[in-house]
Amino acid sequence: MKKIILIAITVLFSVSGHAKYYKAILYLADGSPKTGLAKLVEDTESKVYFKTEENAKTEKISSTEISKIVYTYESGQIITMEYLYLTGLNVFSGKFSKSKNKYWFNIIYDKEFKIGKRYDKGSSKTNNFRSANSSYFFEKKGNDHLVFGYNSMGNVVKSQGTDARIKKMSKEVFRDCPKISEAIEKETFTTDNALNQIIEIFDKFQNCK
Repeated sequence: MKKIILIAITVLFSVSGHAKYYKAILYLADGSPKTGLAKLVEDTESKVYFKTEENAKTEKISSTEISKIVYTYESGQIITMEYLYLTGLNVFSGKFSKSKNKYWFNIIYDKEFKIGKRYDKGSSKTNNFRSANSSYFFEKKGNDHLVFGYNSMGNVVKSQGTDARIKKMSKEVFRDCPKISEAIEKETFTTDNALNQIIEIFDKFQNCK
């Protein structure tokens, strides 16, 4: 499963800057589908470029009008992006707070619980250097936001305490799902395997009551 997830993520973001259109179904905020072709969206994309067919006129649809996009590649691989709020941990207060704006998340797990991924390609600017990194977010299905779990930026993650962050996250997200929160509390998460560890727990306890 780990290999499949990594391949999907690599394919998605290696072409995210390209102008190519892919078969896509856009699900509007009211739930109605819109089928055609669309460019891949990046996490902060404010507009979705869409056309009903190859030679049709391109539409620019505000991301706020769309809840989800399901892309299908030529290979048959399906990628799902959802437009959700981000709930993160305030480094000063230690409390969780929801973002004012929504972001596009690559949904890599979607059952009773949901896992979303954001990719930051980084920046080489001297005054704003950032290494490329991926962040993973979790929530129970049906919510309008995902809660920050951990960041996978190599050794930096280890110094930030992946294990402690995930356990703090679980107390916020799964306070009414004791089976999940207890399983997470007992687990020792490692940077290289945290995603698989979370998935195994979610698979085991689909019914959190």
